[in-house]
Amino acid sequence: MIRLAFLLIFLGSINSLFAQKIYRGIVVDSAQLINLPDVHIAVKHANRGTTTNASGSFLISAKTTDTLVFSAVGYKPVELHLMFEEDALFILLKENTLLLSEVTIKATRLYPNKIEDRTKVAPRTLSKIQAFESPFDYFWKLEREKRKLSRVIEENNRTQTFRQVITDPDVKGILMKDYEVSEAIYYQIIENFNVQHAAVHYFTDPDAIMEALHTFFIKYLSNNQQPGKKPD
Repeated sequence: MIRLAFLLIFLGSINSLFAQKIYRGIVVDSAQLINLPDVHIAVKHANRGTTTNASGSFLISAKTTDTLVFSAVGYKPVELHLMFEEDALFILLKENTLLLSEVTIKATRLYPNKIEDRTKVAPRTLSKIQAFESPFDYFWKLEREKRKLSRVIEENNRTQTFRQVITDPDVKGILMKDYEVSEAIYYQIIENFNVQHAAVHYFTDPDAIMEALHTFFIKYLSNNQQPGKKPD
């Protein structure tokens, strides 16, 4: 009986591993964090896929063993293995940009504008206590979809200050002027910053974000001005 029980559990886990599930998410530009429409999402080695809508969102059916491939004109493709991923995805695509001439480091300035509250209200979902009291309702399809949407909205709310600072044209102007960099180099540095300093995405102090940006610009430009060193 014990062996039979283990066999049933094993078979159940195998079935769940290969079962289709719905993944939803948002695709954004890694430098400006702007939502990207018309990004193609394909299931690798399968003849099916989808594209992001006007707001950069998507839905796709896949197995946890699948790999999703994200591609768009002007961006480097990204492959995402779904094995350990949540079903709410936040994808950053890195633009193909070219590094140009050398740069000079200048003084720093903090955030010049006022941060607006752009918090969105997530749909109300059942708590864990309510889930224990009513497991059927908790695992109901509509309730699962509400939890997925809620996670996406919460992620957007948590990163709203960073999004406002990083996409502010005044910030772009300050950094390009202070460090005398071209637009191409500016976006190259911002892309590296977003990838290497994910924790800053959740800062709520715009001045702290600006300080982190200035520090990164100084370090990045200093490292890439060394003779014989290739740009990151």
